[in-house]
Amino acid sequence: MSIGVLVVAHGSRDPRAAPVARRVAADVATQLPGVATAAAFLELSAPSPTEALDQLADSGVEDVAVVPYLLSDAYHSRVDLPAVADLARARGWTARLGQVLGPDPRLLDALGARLEEALGGAEVDAVVLAAAGSSDVSANRTVGRVATDLGARLGLPALCAFASAATPTVATAVEQFRSCGSARVAVATYLLAPGFFADQIRDAALAAGAVAVSEPLGACPEVAHIVVDRARLACPDQI
Repeated sequence: MSIGVLVVAHGSRDPRAAPVARRVAADVATQLPGVATAAAFLELSAPSPTEALDQLADSGVEDVAVVPYLLSDAYHSRVDLPAVADLARARGWTARLGQVLGPDPRLLDALGARLEEALGGAEVDAVVLAAAGSSDVSANRTVGRVATDLGARLGLPALCAFASAATPTVATAVEQFRSCGSARVAVATYLLAPGFFADQIRDAALAAGAVAVSEPLGACPEVAHIVVDRARLACPDQI
């Protein structure tokens, strides 16, 4: 039976966001010759999971690895993604659900590279890792651990911050460092794509005195490699 990989993102009204997930799905396809790959969105963007499964079916797929295009294990990964797998099972397919993308050491590599681009060789005293934020406390704690790991990787003091649903805010974290004597604070954007939260993080960080704000991770090679590995872990005998 033919196996496919379905990369499922949240979706956004911002037209800059969906092409990133589609690019990642295309990059995954190049790494998995003979495996049909598609991107889908839970809301606000097309194709929907049902439409993407139709596309995979047209390619001859009868089994699928569903990979969350999400950084944290929270509501969407625990509720919405299993529902997508159930849609595939309702077709008579075997559907296996992969893990979310974070945390993963390769994301630290990507965050570091994005920060380097933003800084252009300038040095900083501290770094804030800025995420979207969640009502799920455990998901936010995971972001905190990623911030600690990023700080250790860069040799800098680090804090996590959130654009919504959790504290501290990005402005609060930047101001905390500055009040403690860190004159040059950089903000690493822990998001997968441009959009409302990325813009909010940038605006808040710069207004609070940050000297640089990195771009979202985007369709960087590290993200595509992680998606491939998540698919292989979900379907080790087929991918």
